[in-house]
Amino acid sequence: MRESVPHILVVDDDSSVREALTAALDGTYVVHSASNGDEACAVLRTHPIAAIILDAILEDEHGLDLIGRFRTLSRAPILILTGHGTEELAVRALRAKASDYLKKPVNIRELHATLARLIQSDHSRLDPAAQARHLMTEHPERPHTTASLAKEVGLSDRQLHRRFRHMYGKTPRRYLVEARLRRAEELLRTTDLGIEQIAQAVGYQNVAAFDRTFKRAFGVTPSELRDHRNRVSGGKRPN
Repeated sequence: MRESVPHILVVDDDSSVREALTAALDGTYVVHSASNGDEACAVLRTHPIAAIILDAILEDEHGLDLIGRFRTLSRAPILILTGHGTEELAVRALRAKASDYLKKPVNIRELHATLARLIQSDHSRLDPAAQARHLMTEHPERPHTTASLAKEVGLSDRQLHRRFRHMYGKTPRRYLVEARLRRAEELLRTTDLGIEQIAQAVGYQNVAAFDRTFKRAFGVTPSELRDHRNRVSGGKRPN
């Protein structure tokens, strides 16, 4: 269920840099890479990119010149990487509507912190379908419907359904079920909350319906998963 993980686009003409950044970010993010503007735009057209890491100087084009093209396809924050370290280039990047910049060689801890900050601060400017996805991921306990989500993000029911399915390959209703089950599995593995408490925490008022839906997704009931966890851990309480 990797669709809940933010997607990052790395644009750099140096394959070793792309590979290093992908290795550093994979797991926290789904990482896509491109060596030039055309490849990057193709990714932006087909994936819900949460942030773009862009090298300031590419082999055949200036990275800063690509920002305008990217902005026609995505409102994702753009983090510029520069090996030049000049104040002038940093100022040009910010004037070109880049969100921030980091100097090469990149400190991985600083990169993670910067991306987390940029993505978090960008939530209010997300595409309406991405806003709806965020609401379901962060608040699966709420009684969401396509109609209620559409009203919250400023679209009609039909517009949200079509846009969401185009971006994520499934309906809002299907995504909500998966978001609720992901949260339920996490709570079963990491807490000692009762099954009924967990069901209510992820938006199910009917425990029997929760049991059936969970078993269809995972092949075991919530109680069976909890029992397995307890056997593996020797009955120890989770931290």
